[in-house]
Amino acid sequence: MVVAMTPRVPEYYIRKEKSEWSEPEKAAMLKDAKVRNILYNSLDNVMLNMVIACKTAKAIWNALETQFQGTIAIKKNRRDVLMQEYEQFDVKSDETIIDIYDRFLTLLNDLSLVGNEYDKEDSYTKFLRALPEE
Repeated sequence: MVVAMTPRVPEYYIRKEKSEWSEPEKAAMLKDAKVRNILYNSLDNVMLNMVIACKTAKAIWNALETQFQGTIAIKKNRRDVLMQEYEQFDVKSDETIIDIYDRFLTLLNDLSLVGNEYDKEDSYTKFLRALPEE
């Protein structure tokens, strides 16, 4: 005799009536609804149209994160490009010292955002070596 095994559906996938929800489930749904409301109200119409079909706050957040930061491959590529810019940092002939420093700090901040932080002392030395002799 062969018994057919049916796959077990996780409990959180089983649709329940609201009257059957436990207190922790009610609290989780309320929290999710509040976060979705905050996200929806903070987005403009174009961004809202991109995430309006998302069912949970986490899904909305993931969609926005992918939209603004890109996929893992894009993040890795951005990090590689920024690291190369840092290694090859050089002064342009028409820049003032303030422009150079601002561009260097922006580069360091961008590197920090993608997870690459350089030692401050090394960064300062890199900046000073990039300055023209005059």
